[in-house]
Amino acid sequence: MENRQFIGRAREIRALRRELDRVRPSVVVVLGRRRVGKSRLLMEATRGRPTIYYQATKIAESMSLDLFKREVARTVGVDPLFESLGDWIGVLAYLEQVATTRIPGLTVVLDEFPYLCEADPALLSVFQKSCDALRDRGSPLNLILCGSKISFMEELLGEKNPMHGRQTFELDVGPLPFRDAARFFPGWPLEDRLRAYGIFGGIPYYLNLCDPQATLRENVYDLVISTGAPLGDEPNNLLQAELRDLTRYATILRAVAEGCTTSGDIIGRIREIRDASALSPYVRKLEELRLIRIVRSLDATERERDRRYYLDDPFLAFWYRFSLPNASPLAAGHVDEVWNHAIEPYLDDYLGGLFEWICRDYVHLYGPEVLPGAAREVGQIWAADYDIDVAGHMLDGTFFSGECKWWNDVVGQNVLEHLQEKTRGNSYYAGRKGEPHYLLFSRSGFTDEVKELGDRDPRIHLIGPGELLGAAGAE
Repeated sequence: MENRQFIGRAREIRALRRELDRVRPSVVVVLGRRRVGKSRLLMEATRGRPTIYYQATKIAESMSLDLFKREVARTVGVDPLFESLGDWIGVLAYLEQVATTRIPGLTVVLDEFPYLCEADPALLSVFQKSCDALRDRGSPLNLILCGSKISFMEELLGEKNPMHGRQTFELDVGPLPFRDAARFFPGWPLEDRLRAYGIFGGIPYYLNLCDPQATLRENVYDLVISTGAPLGDEPNNLLQAELRDLTRYATILRAVAEGCTTSGDIIGRIREIRDASALSPYVRKLEELRLIRIVRSLDATERERDRRYYLDDPFLAFWYRFSLPNASPLAAGHVDEVWNHAIEPYLDDYLGGLFEWICRDYVHLYGPEVLPGAAREVGQIWAADYDIDVAGHMLDGTFFSGECKWWNDVVGQNVLEHLQEKTRGNSYYAGRKGEPHYLLFSRSGFTDEVKELGDRDPRIHLIGPGELLGAAGAE
C-alpha cells in the first residue's frame, strides 16, 4: 500500500520548486518528525530535475562518503578525477563545478543529514565553507539538508552553529491536514473519514498502510491491534529512535492520553516526578519531538501558568488510550474481545476531543469558507465551570467562538444560547465591538429551529462533516 498515489503537499511542493528555480545557489533546510513524509515530499518536488539523492544511515563517515560518491556517479557519470577524491570538501567542490559547467540546477539531497554529522561533527564546518563558496561564486548548485532529529535541525539554524545564516529556504514539514488525510479513504462515509483521522492522524506513513477497500474496524485490526500488526509497537519504536530513557517519557504520554491535561494531573499520576520543575524537561523534550502540544487558554495572560497538555498525534493518542492498556489480552489473541468491550464502546468519547481539534484546524485552514475572512488567532478557552471549544479572531479584528458536538443527537438552540452566554461572559471578548460570529459544529446535524436562525443571522454558522471535509468528502 505504500506505493499509492502521492496525496497533498501541493503548497510545500510549490514553495520548494520556486526556491530551486531561482537563478542562484540554494541551501534548503527541511525538518520534521519521523514518518511525516519528508523524503517522499522531496522526491516529488525534485521529480524531473537532475538530482542526487542520498539517504544517510548510522555508519562510519568514510563509508557514507563512499556510498554518496556512488550516487553521484549514477547521476553525473564516472570520472577518474572524481573517483580519486577522498573527502567531503573535495566532493562538494566537484559538484559545484559540475553544476557550473555541465548540469546547471543540479540538486543534491542529503536525507537524514544529522547521521552524517554524528559520525563526523567536523562536517558542519565543511558544509559551511562549501555553502560560502557557492554563495560567493553564485554557482547554480542546489543543496537540500533534511533531517528528523528536530533539535539538531533547529540548532543547525541557530546563531552558534557554523551553518547559521547559510540557508536560503527552510521548510518545517508537519502532518497532513485532515482534508488531505480524508483523501486516503475515497468512498468512505464522511463520519468514518473523520474517525480515521482521529485514529491514524495525518502521518502519511500510517495513512499509506491503510486499505481503503477495508472498513475502519478492519484497518484497526490489521494495522494496530492484531498480533504482528505493523503499527502495533510504533510508539515505542518512535521513542527508541529518539530517546534513551523511555520509561518516564512513555509514562507521561500515557497519562496525557488518559486525560491528565495539567502538570498537576501528570505529577499526581507519576510518583517519581514530585513537582513541576522535575516534569518540565521531559515535557519540553516531548514537545520538541512534536509528540506533545502545550496549549494556553486564549483569555490567559502570558504570565499565567495555566497550561494544558495534549498528545500532538492522534495515532499516539489512540494507541496509549486503547492499545497499551490492553496489551496483555491483545498478546493472548483476544482481539475481538478487546475491540468489543474496551475500544468500540468508548471510541466516540475519545473522538469527541479529536473532533474539537479538527474543528479548530478547520477554522485555521478553511475559515474563509464560512467566515468573512481568515483567522489571525485560533484556540480554545477554559474556565472553572465552562469551556469554549473554538475561540479566536479574524484579521479584521472580528471575534468568533464555537461549540463542537460529536454526538448522535442533532444540535439545538440550547447549545447556541449556551455558547452565546459563555462568550459574553468571558474576558477574551470583553470590550470588543460588535457581536462575535458563532460556529456550531455537529456530527449529526441541527434542529430546524437552529437552521432557521442560521439562515436569518449571517453571524451564525452551522458546520457538519460535509462542510468540514469540503471537496475531499466528495471523492
